[in-house]
Amino acid sequence: MKILDVSTVFGFYPYRKLDASLQTLREIIENYDAKALALSLKGVFYDAGEGNEETLNLLRTDKNIYPMATYDPRAYPRNIRLIKELDSKVFLAVAFFPHVQGWVVDFAPFRLALEVVGDDLPVIVHAGGYGEITKVARLGAEIENPIIISGIGYSNMSEAIAVVQKTENIYIETHLLNSPDALEFLKKYIGTDRIIFGSGTPLLSFETAYQVVAKSSLSDNDKEKIFYKNWEELKGVRV
Repeated sequence: MKILDVSTVFGFYPYRKLDASLQTLREIIENYDAKALALSLKGVFYDAGEGNEETLNLLRTDKNIYPMATYDPRAYPRNIRLIKELDSKVFLAVAFFPHVQGWVVDFAPFRLALEVVGDDLPVIVHAGGYGEITKVARLGAEIENPIIISGIGYSNMSEAIAVVQKTENIYIETHLLNSPDALEFLKKYIGTDRIIFGSGTPLLSFETAYQVVAKSSLSDNDKEKIFYKNWEELKGVRV
């Protein structure tokens, strides 16, 4: 079964000692015969412009890992052109990291950054605290971009269900859905058309995220939707 992971990174990770090199990421992705979206951690922890440039330089011709951009709204208005000039044929998504960078989802510069993202570029938001998904949904109602929320687990699943039921362009990424029957529970209330696979590898375990989907009681068709078909419908990029 084909797999696309929309939540991978590479580079230096400052919070604990681990090998998050691009080579390690490539080995993990190749081991599962998967494909992935990835970005350089330099863009998260240091400078988005330099990080995006590194991502593009290293992944432009990669056959299995596609470039993903990022932007730190704390830098606004500096480098807002990075968002305006993102080419959706080159970068397949743009990711934001409020928890890591210490800003809140209803941060005005974030809202302004979203306003200038091209309509066909998916936005991935790493937000999971109570109320944050609701705030993302309110922003989602104001733009046309698909918004994939990363950071949804057992504790905030009810909030995720509520916003997906009310906001058509909100999607759920899977890497924290590791409680028993989480996917089956989501299917009961929202179906599987807006669930997209992510692992957080190499910071987190690809195997764990993979097995949550693979070992679930969902049908093969539902698993295919989560692993890659929903992304293909979303972005039009074939895995």
